[in-house]
Amino acid sequence: MLNKIKSFFKNDNPETQIKWSLYKRVWNEIGRPYWKWLAGGIVCTIIAASAEGYSILLVKQVIDQGFIEKSMDSLYIFGLLIVATFSIKSVFTYAKTLLMSKAGLLAATGLRRRIYRHMVRLNIGAFNASRTGALMNYYGLHAGAVLGLVTNTVITVAHNVATIIIAMSIMLWVAPQMFAVLLFLVPGIMIPLVLIMRQKRKLTRQSFGIANDSTNHVTQTIQGIKTIQSFGAEKAEALNFDAIEDAGIKNAYKHTKLNGLQSPLLEIMISVGLAMALIVGGHFITSGQITTGDFAAFMLALSAAYAPAKKITGISGGIQAGLLSAERLFDFLDSRSEIIDACNAVKLKSNSIGIKLEDVSFAYNLKDGPVLNGVSLDVPAGQICAFVGPSGGGKSTIFNLLERFYDPQKGRVLINGKDIRDFTLESLRRNTAIVSQDVFLFHGSIANNIKYGAPNATRKQIETAAKAANAHEFIKTLPKGYDTNVGERGVLLSGGQKQRIAIARAILKNAPILLLDEATSALDTQSEKLIQAALAKLMKGRTTFVIAHRLSTILDADQICVVKDGKIVERGTDKQLCAMNGEYKKLRDVQLKKK
Repeated sequence: MLNKIKSFFKNDNPETQIKWSLYKRVWNEIGRPYWKWLAGGIVCTIIAASAEGYSILLVKQVIDQGFIEKSMDSLYIFGLLIVATFSIKSVFTYAKTLLMSKAGLLAATGLRRRIYRHMVRLNIGAFNASRTGALMNYYGLHAGAVLGLVTNTVITVAHNVATIIIAMSIMLWVAPQMFAVLLFLVPGIMIPLVLIMRQKRKLTRQSFGIANDSTNHVTQTIQGIKTIQSFGAEKAEALNFDAIEDAGIKNAYKHTKLNGLQSPLLEIMISVGLAMALIVGGHFITSGQITTGDFAAFMLALSAAYAPAKKITGISGGIQAGLLSAERLFDFLDSRSEIIDACNAVKLKSNSIGIKLEDVSFAYNLKDGPVLNGVSLDVPAGQICAFVGPSGGGKSTIFNLLERFYDPQKGRVLINGKDIRDFTLESLRRNTAIVSQDVFLFHGSIANNIKYGAPNATRKQIETAAKAANAHEFIKTLPKGYDTNVGERGVLLSGGQKQRIAIARAILKNAPILLLDEATSALDTQSEKLIQAALAKLMKGRTTFVIAHRLSTILDADQICVVKDGKIVERGTDKQLCAMNGEYKKLRDVQLKKK
């Protein structure tokens, strides 16, 4: 029989199972740092529950001494004790609220800071592989559920468990005979609750996946609304969203059915217990084994245990959601970036930087094959190297390797003859400035966006950089000048204006390595000429890499590389490549040939 009971409670299904180590980790990493506040809240809760339990014992004494023995002096004393008891309960309940609020606020801030710091340190590949919805849910959905588990759920469980224990202790103290009879109801309560709890875990795991899909779809819609409306795909996207929400409805309804079943089952068992207590209690009173006060106290204690027992079963769903959220959250926090500093990494300190690629091969996904295949390149300090060629050839990937967003699977990237992995990431990227085709501006002022790479820059330095980038004139016409808010992703500025802000940002950073990815693509002809003059000054003395589709912008480069199918198929100066009469010559003739 014992083996059957053990077999029932043993759970080998991974969808409904929670490892015990998870409970320990939640406490160690999220609860323990604030244990003083949590412990204080629990102590206050126990005192408040004890006061409530003592009030039940007072009822026994009121009945036996005040009513049955007709002692008015006892009633006066008991009246004062009741007022004192409930005053103590109220004071400690208020103290518990303050302590748990403090613990919750500190824990919430600490956890969200930890998630954010981990997120910004992940390598770019992790963001490409993870959907935005899933990442946002770590910060919102999962963090909220875990914090609820550590603070609100813990204190609710502590209060109700304390109340149940005190109530059961009173029952055992005043009428042990009746208490023994009611113990037979425990298996009838536990077995259905365990089965329901397991199903809730399974549904909760599924609900997380649905929540990720929903958040991701909404985020994608916001980011791509222009494309959706341009293609008239509003209805199709709405239908896709409907399918996700329908799955959510089915999952939530199954949850509701389990929750709805749980409460009636408990109420039925409690009603059976009350009925048994009445019958058995009546027998014990008539036989003189207990007093009327004992019976009244027992029934009050049994009734007092009912509400917290119901609450505990009601919050079991929150406990399961919190634990499963913690499981996912810890998996995320345990993930490690592949791009990290070597143990002996040193800071890159040089104003003269030469860069080499030695037989570099790289694939974003090994199943899809290499994006770069055996690329070798030597760019001495201060030279300008331009990349041209068809889209998808590998030009942007070379930029990603130069900034060490990825490491090559084969070959090396060298800076001044030393492997790029021997330098700290912070110093490498501090010495690199980039202006990309897809400019990202942060929500905030123009001045703050320009000085993003040089946070200590003065207003005069900011304006000097803006003038060099041909941005000063249009900035002055804006309502608040340099203090004008650019909106999310710079939505309040035109493409050309955003690009000039990005160029000013690179100028102000003043880094020895300069990466220009179609830096003038969004400019009109007049602005492009002014920017080219500014970039010419900026590139002087710096090791510069340029991705260009407009060949007119790179005719004076020290070397031009034609990148195609992951290889450098041609390289040389403009004059040398024209003499080869190959791929570059064809591109040049199409763009620059006078008709």
